[in-house]
Amino acid sequence: MRIILKDEEPVCLHPRRLAFTKRQEVNKQIEEWLNEGIIRPSSSEYASPIVMVKKKDGSSRMCIDYRKLNQKLVKDKFSLPLIEDVLDTLQEAKVYSTLDLRNGFFHVDVDEDCRKYTFFIVPDGQFEFNKVPFGLSTSPGVFQRYVSSIIRDLTRKGIVISYLDDLVIPAKNEQEGLEKLKIIFEVAKKYGLEIKFKKCQFLKKKIEFLGDIVESGTIKPSPTKTLAVRKFPEPTTIKQVQSFLGLTGYFRKYIKDYSKIAKPLSDLTRKENLFVFFFGGGDSTKKSI
Repeated sequence: MRIILKDEEPVCLHPRRLAFTKRQEVNKQIEEWLNEGIIRPSSSEYASPIVMVKKKDGSSRMCIDYRKLNQKLVKDKFSLPLIEDVLDTLQEAKVYSTLDLRNGFFHVDVDEDCRKYTFFIVPDGQFEFNKVPFGLSTSPGVFQRYVSSIIRDLTRKGIVISYLDDLVIPAKNEQEGLEKLKIIFEVAKKYGLEIKFKKCQFLKKKIEFLGDIVESGTIKPSPTKTLAVRKFPEPTTIKQVQSFLGLTGYFRKYIKDYSKIAKPLSDLTRKENLFVFFFGGGDSTKKSI
């Protein structure tokens, strides 16, 4: 992975204070990454802080806050596949398997002369990445290019479809599904792709993939996303309206004339309509919902 900056002025930020328990978690993660060769000690003039992100199970995950550095990065021209196009390719299948690549981005090396830009700082040390880190705005495109280069022929044959570290294997029946899985595992072994089996699904008639439910060639919204809309409180501020529109935008592909239905809410976010929002927005909001 090459990292190209718009200018050479270093991004250098101070480390953030961590509670003792969080500091222990960070040191444990650092030790694991050092042992696996993912990072190495560094004294680069660049420095980005870390942030602890809470996971669904209540534990925390250490992430690097590359927001300042991202402002200086030249964008990668390799774009991710359109989710709609990925889902369309699943509509003729009856059986599905999904695979999750473990530490997906870490399969790709950062060019030696670019590793200094990935420098991050914690209370107990400074390090840089040997492998592509999460958090850089160019990382998803780089990783998608890497995966696509490995499975390009298999994708053309309809054996597997990829979106970042998620792979789906569509099949007409279980026998075909098993044959395709065997091919995928052989390719994964050849290129050293690690699969997180706890997150895999095998030969299922119904799966959740990229936030949608896929079953018997049909695609419908995930109940989780539908419930989130139903539970969303009636917006009372412009920011809340924008959040609601961002949430419901996912359903655009399922709702005919979505833009027309959502227009009363979209209009409320315009400055010239602030008076209408505060005194007449309620009815429009309910109607749109």
